[in-house]
Amino acid sequence: MDEKKLKETVSSLLKDMEMIAVGMRQLIIAMPPHELLGYIYAQHMIKAMAGQNATAEPINPDGQDEFINDIQFTLEYVHAVLASDVAPVEVTFEEAKCAELFELGRKLRQKAMLFAMASSADTKNGVFGPDTAEIEFRAKSTWIMLRGNRYQVLEGEFYRYVLAPHDDVLKEVYGVGAADIAEGFQSLADSARSGHADAIMEMQNHFEEAQAFAAKQGKSLESAMKAWIAANTEQLQAAELAMDDMFRGGIANVSRHTMLPSMLLADLAYQRGEETEFFAAGDFAGTPYRTLPARKKPLIQLGSDWTSPVLVDVY
Repeated sequence: MDEKKLKETVSSLLKDMEMIAVGMRQLIIAMPPHELLGYIYAQHMIKAMAGQNATAEPINPDGQDEFINDIQFTLEYVHAVLASDVAPVEVTFEEAKCAELFELGRKLRQKAMLFAMASSADTKNGVFGPDTAEIEFRAKSTWIMLRGNRYQVLEGEFYRYVLAPHDDVLKEVYGVGAADIAEGFQSLADSARSGHADAIMEMQNHFEEAQAFAAKQGKSLESAMKAWIAANTEQLQAAELAMDDMFRGGIANVSRHTMLPSMLLADLAYQRGEETEFFAAGDFAGTPYRTLPARKKPLIQLGSDWTSPVLVDVY
């Protein structure tokens, strides 16, 4: 490919990325965040369960990894939009829009990788001599592909080690030390890893309790539910929280699933509309070649709670 054609290709890919990012932003801002997060997490859980089902058709490991990358990339953009846009007055959830969002996310990643190749190909000389083009490509592609893949059972151990030298300062500022903060991060990681399964078990236990109550009363489950609810307000509240975990992204609710202090969570979180750089006018606006907001602050404040949209486990 001649130099002029290559420059045209690079320019076209950049415009494509920016247009796709606009489309993703429009879709995300138009949907209620809790329902959107719940849907995305549910897709992750369904895929994981299918992979563990011995009777199901085996999942290609590469396909499973690619699906996880799709999930994580989409969540990063959900986080970016929530951080960049104030909440609109009216939003509606549509599953078709979620499918479109996933498709746009895949297209954006593909375009970004093509841009990495095309924009690096003409780098003939540089700091690394004849290897500069390949090193530039690898740097760009790694930046795009770098996601949160990690084994979260080691989250607490990692943060205890990293934060230990700052223990005194953390206690002074936040009232908790490295060990407590590490435990909080591990609790959140555990919620992302097993939260859906825990919520399903919680709902099953309540259902069985209601069945036993109805049998003892000699009534059908339907006719006994009102009396069971009246007699079991705490269980009903627990069931509602389990439903929130299952369908409204509750597994990522840092306020509920950890004991981390509010001051620390506030410092780690964006308010809605606080981020001004990611979608600002200019080259690469809204593309993964800018620093995604989740890499600055991992949390979002939604109402009175703090949420970690981008926390996804590797099964």
